[in-house]
Amino acid sequence: MIDSSSRDLHPTNGGRFVLTRAHEEPPEYEVVIHLPAGQRLDTRLRWEDGQAVLDPQLDDPWAEAETLKLARVLRRTPRASLTRWRG
Repeated sequence: MIDSSSRDLHPTNGGRFVLTRAHEEPPEYEVVIHLPAGQRLDTRLRWEDGQAVLDPQLDDPWAEAETLKLARVLRRTPRASLTRWRG
């Protein structure tokens, strides 16, 4: 039996990215990024003129770059939610 806890969902390095669709059209996603030491970043993802936009922009350049990579995935194949571990 596997004993899982919330600490298993917080990375020790890198991050866990959770994107959940908030609006169908135009598509918009709520973004939650879980980083080491319990740090959490929140933003929203949308597209303007075909370009991914984060609002607010993230202070962490690595997290922002990884989120924009995932935005390309969602642009090609929209879905209700997307969760990825990075780093």
